[in-house]
Amino acid sequence: MLTFKRHRFAALAAAVLVALILALTTGSSMTTEAARTIDNTKEGQTGPGYVINARLNVAAADAQNLRDGNMLAGGLLQQSVQRQMEKEEMLRLRTEENKKLLEEQAKRDARAAINCSDEDYNTLLRIVQAEAGVCDEKGKILVANVIINRVKSPRFPNTIRGVVYQANQFSPVSNGSINRVRVTQETIDCVDRALAGEDYSQGALFFMNRGRSRSGAVGWFDRSLTYLFSHDGHEFFK
Repeated sequence: MLTFKRHRFAALAAAVLVALILALTTGSSMTTEAARTIDNTKEGQTGPGYVINARLNVAAADAQNLRDGNMLAGGLLQQSVQRQMEKEEMLRLRTEENKKLLEEQAKRDARAAINCSDEDYNTLLRIVQAEAGVCDEKGKILVANVIINRVKSPRFPNTIRGVVYQANQFSPVSNGSINRVRVTQETIDCVDRALAGEDYSQGALFFMNRGRSRSGAVGWFDRSLTYLFSHDGHEFFK
């Protein structure tokens, strides 16, 4: 009886072993065959393998096209911005140039109104610098106003140079300092403003610095003229 059971167990084990061997052999064959199938489909450009590969290629191509498009759009935008900036700069320069031309024309018109030649203009710059170089802007304009008022008055010469170099009128002419001064940009601006019509003088035809004037001159001013006002060390009369 025991011998029979042993034979049955041995037969069953053998059957299981055979089944296992067949299963392993069949699975290995199927795996190998599946690998061959995928390789074949790739090589033949059909089947699932090719579809996946093709999709990857399309995605890569789309990404590259997007990058190329972005680069192109960025380049065009940069060129457009650059052209706009160049146009704006050109417009700004043209506006500044036109402004300077208008200012120069206004200066010429102002000089022409009182017959102010280049020589007259330089003389006016020098006398204002010599008389009011240490004064503020209004003080410089006031001195220029007095010179211009005299040009317009029948009591004095009708040119700036004639007014400035009239005998015994301005101490910088008498002592020669008018020829030694260095005209500043502020003085130029103030003279231009006075020529353009900026006037604080109330019609003044005379001015003096009481502390630096001779007593005889001071007495003459007080006796003979009408006092108007004082500003920055100068007293103005007419």
